[in-house]
Amino acid sequence: MTPRALVTGASSGIGKALATELAKRGWKLVLVARDEQKLVNLAEGLVNGPHEVLCGDLSTDSGMFDVCARIDADLEPVTLLVTAAGSGTSGAFPWSPMTEEETMLRVNVLATLRLTHTAAHAMKRRRVGGIITVASTAAYWSAGTYAASKSWVLLTTLGLRAQLDKSGVRVMALSPGFTKTEFHARSQTDPSGVKAWMWLDAEDVARQAMDDFDAGKAVCVPGRRYRALVETVRHLPPGGRSAVLRRLAPLRSQAKVTPLPPDSSQD
Repeated sequence: MTPRALVTGASSGIGKALATELAKRGWKLVLVARDEQKLVNLAEGLVNGPHEVLCGDLSTDSGMFDVCARIDADLEPVTLLVTAAGSGTSGAFPWSPMTEEETMLRVNVLATLRLTHTAAHAMKRRRVGGIITVASTAAYWSAGTYAASKSWVLLTTLGLRAQLDKSGVRVMALSPGFTKTEFHARSQTDPSGVKAWMWLDAEDVARQAMDDFDAGKAVCVPGRRYRALVETVRHLPPGGRSAVLRRLAPLRSQAKVTPLPPDSSQD
């Protein structure tokens, strides 16, 4: 069976880096993102082609359906699912627009739920496969809806790994720290206060992720400093963890804050 990986969020950031690393390691790819031209350009530039392009918006039911259908297909089957598509918000809850919050949850949580559910059944049926989800170190020390979504990804992946034990399907969660991508610009967040040593290169994250996946690890936290930091703060109470993050990596929203509407209830 030809090793074939489906990578969501492949047009930029960590998803693009993972796709590039997989191609170098001999994988055929199914590249998924919203921007078809970016995917075509990427596919043409990767080694080990030709690669497949699947344009889809994972914040929509139709986009999720199309990707799930490709994962479930037995013709040229997907043997590795990488859920690198992710979404953030331009401010902290409840000040960010509700549309952003709902989109984030659909991409980070619902799409991950549906795609991994489909992959688990298809790969167990074939008795071979792998699943890599992209969580975040935010799951260990941050608060708010984005961190909650990544905590959901991490814990769900660990549960999925246990359920698929001895099935022939390998499962790993990738939990990177701050990585040099377009993510913060898209979410209108100013990361200039983040300590310089905390920044990771997407290519290094991808390389470490695949090394750890091949080694059979349950969770990959790229970077020795991040692994030490996660191990240190995980023993602190939630307030202490957040205080450490605010000191090391203060983030400022660049979006205009929309105040909550006044209470319209009547006595």
